[in-house]
Amino acid sequence: MKKVKPFTVVLLVAVVALLAWWLVPHYSDEDKAYYASVLCTVKSSSPEAGLTEMEQMIEGGNSDYALKKTHFSSALGKEMLHAWEQLSDTEKQQAMEVPEGCAGPLLVKMHG
Repeated sequence: MKKVKPFTVVLLVAVVALLAWWLVPHYSDEDKAYYASVLCTVKSSSPEAGLTEMEQMIEGGNSDYALKKTHFSSALGKEMLHAWEQLSDTEKQQAMEVPEGCAGPLLVKMHG
């Protein structure tokens, strides 16, 4: 059996780690804030709203003539809904009553 050199093992581990990092989705703070605002807007008009309504709002906001269209990320949408579910009932009620202050608690729940 041929002996594997340590350099080969280290290189292989580095490539696997880089690939794993690259495959994990990375969202900008701007994207997170945008999705939080969309979710707050959707929830303030309909408390039962979910991913479908978020997708309709984001995709529907694209103009036909826009060169750069915003596409809905279901993974980020699901993360936002998960953050929403972590809010207490009081926080949810406050968020629906005052949508302008809703994004802050959602972003805190996402990071913590």
